[in-house]
Amino acid sequence: MSSIVGKPLVTLQLTVYYKKEDFTMNDVFEKISKNLTGAGKAVTEKTKQVSESAKLNAKIVSSEHTISENYAILGKFYYETYKSNPDDEVAEAVNSITAAMDAITEMKAQLLSIKGSVLCAACGAECPIESNFCPKCGSVLEKPQPVSDEAETVSADEVVVEETTAEEPTATADDSDDDSEENLYI
Repeated sequence: MSSIVGKPLVTLQLTVYYKKEDFTMNDVFEKISKNLTGAGKAVTEKTKQVSESAKLNAKIVSSEHTISENYAILGKFYYETYKSNPDDEVAEAVNSITAAMDAITEMKAQLLSIKGSVLCAACGAECPIESNFCPKCGSVLEKPQPVSDEAETVSADEVVVEETTAEEPTATADDSDDDSEENLYI
């Protein structure tokens, strides 16, 4: 072994236990080569298995997605066809879908109201509520009716107006013990 300034360049310690008395270094390298080749083949086989498994899993997921999409198409078809008279077994689900769709429609109307917009009935464009015509297609815009809660709405017949003179103090909500609608003062 050659060394530079007293240190060996390569240190190799090899302990070989071999039953044969006659062996050469070529025998050792051949055995190592066979072991490495066998390990390489095992790794290659495992890689093929993993690759094939991944491909099959991807195909399974794709097929499951196709099934889900088709179930949705069938369900939508059934709902649209039989929503007015569903079978007893699915009536609860059909009614739940109808209620959810109605709620979505109401929430979308509330969003438009918050944004100060209306939808064009002809083309579906979102238009400013102040517009009389759709800027996209020119159709006349239908203005939404103001939404009113029945509990908060008071008709003109329900309001009691009392005339007071300067000497009579006007009753306020703080002065009144009875908060019924008959005691409203304007």
